[in-house]
Amino acid sequence: MNRQYKHCLVPLVLISAALFLFGGRLAAEQIETYQAAESETYFAVPLTGPVGESGPVDAALAVDLSAGQLAAQVRAEARNAVAALINGLPEGSRVQVFVASNRLVPLPATPKFREVAPELAENAVANLAKETPLGAMDMKEMIRAAADSLRELGPERPRLIVFIGRGVSTASFFDRHEAALLTADLVKEHITFNAFANGAVTNNNALASLVYRTGGALVDLRIKEGTPAGASLAESAAASVYWLEESDVKTALGAEKLYPAELPPIRSDRETFLIGSGNLTPGDEMTLELPARLFDGREAMIERTLKVGEPKEENRSLEWMVGEAARDGGLALPIPGRAFLREYQAALAVQDETARKMGEQASANGQSDEAALLLEGRSGTDAAEKASWGAGNQRPEK
Repeated sequence: MNRQYKHCLVPLVLISAALFLFGGRLAAEQIETYQAAESETYFAVPLTGPVGESGPVDAALAVDLSAGQLAAQVRAEARNAVAALINGLPEGSRVQVFVASNRLVPLPATPKFREVAPELAENAVANLAKETPLGAMDMKEMIRAAADSLRELGPERPRLIVFIGRGVSTASFFDRHEAALLTADLVKEHITFNAFANGAVTNNNALASLVYRTGGALVDLRIKEGTPAGASLAESAAASVYWLEESDVKTALGAEKLYPAELPPIRSDRETFLIGSGNLTPGDEMTLELPARLFDGREAMIERTLKVGEPKEENRSLEWMVGEAARDGGLALPIPGRAFLREYQAALAVQDETARKMGEQASANGQSDEAALLLEGRSGTDAAEKASWGAGNQRPEK
């Protein structure tokens, strides 16, 4: 981490530490709501953790160099991201860089984990420039192999898998549900998954689901340049991640349904959203006490005050999100932060508007059965799943 950033972080750490010691209470965060016709309230709860100590991390950095990454610009941005990440990680951090395709292979510059330094970044970039994109990307194998490399180091430091690539797995089927199933061991061992979606066609939902379930960081999808992407990932490595213990958040919120059923980790640098439904009253305030653990097993208690916001029509998509989450207990929600919640809501709104127009057109053409089916599908529980396959995401193969 550069010195300027470290100096800027100190006051924030002190302020947050003081708040944490005196009950961890901050200003009430607003619960976003939507009131359905049947009077049920759908909601999204934002949770954040206090800023804690930052220090060196261990990062397994996997760069997608499968045949799908042939474009010279894509490879150049990947190298730029690698350089910015290595140079931006906290002092004393260790990194091992891998080429990811059919399998995970370490670069000659990092046959094992090495401490970050400018010359390490230069050597890694030089190695990557010599690699030719080949083979079929296997996301499942990449995640398993990267996790194995981190296990050998032990849990003395925060451990991160950092992936730079499309997230499209041509070697084996891989959607956001498949991605979420791979996270159980990562969560158990407090390993975060972090990513920069780099490529012509990226599997945004699968990457977002992996990041959400493990308390990781996903670079803003609007960022396509490697240098700011790598810097963003390096900065996120300084955030505190809290792995939540079992607690009755559902009852504390007064919710009838709450997803994901297994609470995801929460971070100090972005919101982690829970969604659900129940009889929440606008203006009501509540306090959540969340027992948690840090990366090394130390106990922590997070206290957050929440206020129920007024229902808004723009949150209508929450009804579909809750219906979709009910299928798998919310395991595959792709909403690691407010920006990604908005992306998901926007995709649902487009899906809704498209179905409405097609339904009206079918009705105008005398196709009453087709019109009814289309208009009914606007509020069906599969609406969220359909919307999740937006531009830039991998469609399941038939």
